[in-house]
Amino acid sequence: MHYLGAMKLEEGLRLFIERRTSACWPLTPQMNFPNHAPFQTKCRICFSVVAFGLLVGSTSMLADGNDQKFIHQLVHDVVATEVKAQEEDQSLWQYRQTKSQEGKNELIEVIETKQGSLQRIVAVNGHPLEPGPEQNEDARIQHLLHDREAFQKQRRKAQQDFAEELRLLQMLDEAFIYQDEGKDGTLRKLNFKPNRAFHPPNHEGEVFHHMEGTVWLDMEQKRLVRMSGVLTSDVKFGWGVLGHLAKGGTFVVEQREVGKGHWELTRLDMDMNGKALFFKTIEVKQAVRNFGFKPVSAEVTLQQAAEILKRNSVASEGRDSAARH
Repeated sequence: MHYLGAMKLEEGLRLFIERRTSACWPLTPQMNFPNHAPFQTKCRICFSVVAFGLLVGSTSMLADGNDQKFIHQLVHDVVATEVKAQEEDQSLWQYRQTKSQEGKNELIEVIETKQGSLQRIVAVNGHPLEPGPEQNEDARIQHLLHDREAFQKQRRKAQQDFAEELRLLQMLDEAFIYQDEGKDGTLRKLNFKPNRAFHPPNHEGEVFHHMEGTVWLDMEQKRLVRMSGVLTSDVKFGWGVLGHLAKGGTFVVEQREVGKGHWELTRLDMDMNGKALFFKTIEVKQAVRNFGFKPVSAEVTLQQAAEILKRNSVASEGRDSAARH
């Protein structure tokens, strides 16, 4: 494990779940600005990285032979579809996001380009930004557009993260046991629990011995629609000295089709607690909703995206001001 205990795991869980399924590039920089990363990664493995493990797992332990064969084929079809989307989908999108965390509710607009994805805060707690924070957003975005060295450095880091996640995906073929719960409307519902015979080759894989939950699959398109899970016991590192994630931590993630054949993450809820080295508290409590998806031309540049975000921010402020009067 190349990072300290539970802090690494908390970061990994968030990374796995937040990334949505699409092509693995372009990878975008994360800079040291307050509150949130200004670019979002296009490498959208999302909850699929974890979910693939939940889907690919130990299907040999299902109830009878016919069910076993059916579920085995289903989960492998879903995995194949998600992986193909991850590797081949180069579509670009503009959308809005609400993010609730630590008592703050931000409305964020995001535009994806071939060079990377740019985002801008539009409102906080239901109110447009004041002149000071608005100017800070302008300065932050312009800084990003001109700091190419930092861009390339973080792109390499994101590529390494992507490779690590694929290795994790490959090792998860025996991590879980599944129970077919039948149809839930138009979806197929599977419960999962840890496979105690699974021996993870590294520390990152240990979390799967402490997780159970449910996945819902789209039978027609062979896509993962929803996943919810809970930590059923504390996840300890270094016998608890380095840190742990607490029993009872939960997550819910959902994706849906937003364009013909294109799926995006639309919901992420996380509620995790724990301790890291020197008793530092780990607290991940956030709710994210993505909505209003519109396709973006491949010709749009980062500079043009910044201008669009600026215009939309001004327009939003104008509409809000008119509504107040």
